[in-house]
Amino acid sequence: MSIYNRFIPGFQFADIQPRPIHPLEEQKKEQFKSRSITRLKQGAVIMKLDLHIITIKDIRFGERTLIQDGVLTINRDELRALLEIDKRFERVEIEIARPGEKCRIIQVADVIEPRGKMGGDGTFGYSGKHQNTGEGKTCVLRGAAVVLIDDRKGGDTASMDPRDHLIDMSGPASEVSTYGKTFNIVLLPKLKKGVTIPQFQAGLKLAGLKAAAYLAWAGRDLKADEVESYDLPPLTEVARGMEELPKVVYIPQVLSLQYEPIPGEPTLFGVQAGGILPTILHPNQILDGAVTSALPGLNVQTYRFQNHPIIQELYRRHGKELCFAGVIATIAPNNVFDFDRMANIAASLAKWVLGADGAVLTKTGGGAPELAMARTAQRCEQLGIRTAIAMLHMGADFKDAKFGASTIFSIPEVDAIVSMGFPFSNLVLPPVERVIGSDGVVWGGSSLEGEITQSLSSIYGALCQFGSTKWTAVRY
Repeated sequence: MSIYNRFIPGFQFADIQPRPIHPLEEQKKEQFKSRSITRLKQGAVIMKLDLHIITIKDIRFGERTLIQDGVLTINRDELRALLEIDKRFERVEIEIARPGEKCRIIQVADVIEPRGKMGGDGTFGYSGKHQNTGEGKTCVLRGAAVVLIDDRKGGDTASMDPRDHLIDMSGPASEVSTYGKTFNIVLLPKLKKGVTIPQFQAGLKLAGLKAAAYLAWAGRDLKADEVESYDLPPLTEVARGMEELPKVVYIPQVLSLQYEPIPGEPTLFGVQAGGILPTILHPNQILDGAVTSALPGLNVQTYRFQNHPIIQELYRRHGKELCFAGVIATIAPNNVFDFDRMANIAASLAKWVLGADGAVLTKTGGGAPELAMARTAQRCEQLGIRTAIAMLHMGADFKDAKFGASTIFSIPEVDAIVSMGFPFSNLVLPPVERVIGSDGVVWGGSSLEGEITQSLSSIYGALCQFGSTKWTAVRY
C-alpha cells in the first residue's frame, strides 16, 4: 500500500500513466515509495532521544581530556584555547571544585550539564552547524557541571547582581544546593576592554555551552553506565490507544522580559528568544538543549532545563494516568496588553491544536511572570482546560521571613497551586579555605573566606521554579 492510500482509498500508481522521466528520477520515486511503505507498516515515526549517561566520580587536570573509570581528566590549556578564540574575552581562567572541599564559588551566572550529540561535531548548533535536538543519541556526563562566573565589579552589573549567587562545596549550603554535590568545572572569562556588557554576557553563555560540549565529547565512544530513553509520537498519533486518558500539556515560561533580553544570547534553538509568541515544542527538545536559561537565571539554570523534573514526571505518567500531548513554550511580558496576547495564544494552542484537557504551568522570574502565568491559566480554565501551576512564592523582603510569602494574584478559576517554597530562611555558612570568583568582592564588609549569613535566594541551586530541589512541604 502506498502512502497515498491513506487519503485516496483504492489509489494505485498504475491508475496514472506516467510521463517519460529520467531514470534517476524514477529511482528516487521508488526509494521514496519504499520508505513510505516501511513507515506505514511499522506505525508512526517517533521522535526518540537516548541519553547515554556516564557517571563522573572525580575531576582533575591532566595532559589529555578523557574519561577513565569515572574520572574526568581535563586538558586545561586545550579548553582555554578553545574558549579564548572568542574575542570578547581578554582571557579565560578555569578552576575545578569538588564536593567536600572547603571552597566557595561566588558570582555564579549559570550552570550547565556537560552534554554533546554523539555524531557530527558534538555540539547543538550553538557554535557549529545546526543539529536537530530531541532525537538521536546524546552523551551526558552525570555528576559534572560547568559553572559560569560573571565576576565584573559591582559598578558594571545590572539590577540583578550576580555577586549574590554562591555555591559552597561543603557545609550546610552544599547540602541544600544541587551544585554543592556536583564536580564543577568553573569558567571565569575576563571582559576585554571595549566590549559591551551585553556582548560579554552573550559570550559568557556561549563559552559555557562550548565547554559543556567539549567535555562531553570525551565520552562519545564510551559504554554508558545508564541509558535514559524518551519518545513521544507526533500529534496525530500521540493519543492512539489512550483515548480515555486526559491530554495534558506543559506551558513553561522560557524567558522573562522583566530584564532586557541580551542580544545574541542563545536561549531558544541557538538564538535570542525575546520576541517569540507561544510556540509548540516536543518535550525531547527541551531535554536535549533547545532551551537555555536566559541570564540572569531567575531560580532556573540551564542545568534544570536539561533535567526538567516536570517533563520527566509527565513522561513517567504518560500512558498510565495521562496522555502527554506536548509543550507550549512562552515568555513573560512586561505589560498588561501582552499578558492577554500571550495568554490567549497559549491557551488557544493548548485547546484547539493540542486538544488539551489539562495544563501544568510554570514561571521564570518574579512579579510580572507570575501575573502572566496566572492570566494564561485563567484563559485555559475559561476554555475548559483544568490547570495546575507551580511557583516559588515572593515576598517584600527575601532576607526577612517576618514579611511572609505572598501570591500577587487572586483569580477564582486558578485554584490549584503547588508551592515550590519561599526564599526567606537564612543559613550561617562556615569559613572556607578557597574562594573562586572573588576578584576583591566583599559581602557586607565580611571576608568571603569567613563565616557569612546568606538567604536561600543567594545559594545557587537551593531553589527552583520547577521544583527540582531538596525541599519538601511541611504543615506545622
